[in-house]
Amino acid sequence: MPSRADGGVRRLPVEELRIDLPVWDTSDMADTMLRSPRLALRPLRAEDAERLVALLGEDRDAVLQMSHMPWPCTLAAARDWIALRTQPGTTTFAITRVDDEAFLGSIGFGGLREMPSVGYWIGRPFWNHGYATDALQLVIAQVRGRGAKGLQAETFPENAASARVLAKCGFRYRGTGRRNYPARGGLVPVCVHVLHFATQDAGGTPEASRQGPT
Repeated sequence: MPSRADGGVRRLPVEELRIDLPVWDTSDMADTMLRSPRLALRPLRAEDAERLVALLGEDRDAVLQMSHMPWPCTLAAARDWIALRTQPGTTTFAITRVDDEAFLGSIGFGGLREMPSVGYWIGRPFWNHGYATDALQLVIAQVRGRGAKGLQAETFPENAASARVLAKCGFRYRGTGRRNYPARGGLVPVCVHVLHFATQDAGGTPEASRQGPT
C-alpha cells in the first residue's frame, strides 16, 4: 500500500513485504507467449519504448489514464516505464496483432500471488476493436492456470471504457479508494474491480460497473 504524505500509513520494509505478502513469481515466464486468433502477447522488451512513444507521444488524454506514465511520454519516460514493468514480481506483455504484428499496447499483472493486479492500455488508433477484451481474457486464463484465486484491477473514475472491458470479462465493481501516483499528482481516487474465479465458476452474474454501460 502506498504511504500517505502525512505519514498516516507506515511503509513496510521490503523484508516484511516478502514474508507477509508473497509476490508473483515470474522467473519462468520470460519467454511466455499467449495467443488468440487475433492477438499474440509476447514479453515486453526495452526496444518497445519507441513503439510506446509512437502511440502515446502526442496523446495526453490517453497517458493520463495510465497510473505511472508521466506526461509528456518521452523516449526516456517510456524506457523507465518498461523497466518498472519488467522487474521481478511482474509480467508485462506487448499486445500485437497476429495479421501484421502491429504493436497495439500492453497488458501486465503482478503483485500478490493469490490475487495479482492487472493493468492494460491500447493505443488510440486501435480502440473500439475489442483488443483490450481479448488480451485480458488471455491473461485471465494464464493467471488462473497458475493457481491464482482471482485478479484485481483499478481504473480512474473518468475511464469508463476500461471499466467496461473489466465488466465484460467478469470483474465486479467493489467501490473506490485512493492511491499515491506521483505521475498523477499524488493521492488520487481509483475505482476497484475484482474477479474471483470461484464466483465465476458458480455462474455469478458480473455486476455492471458504475462507470457506464457495458
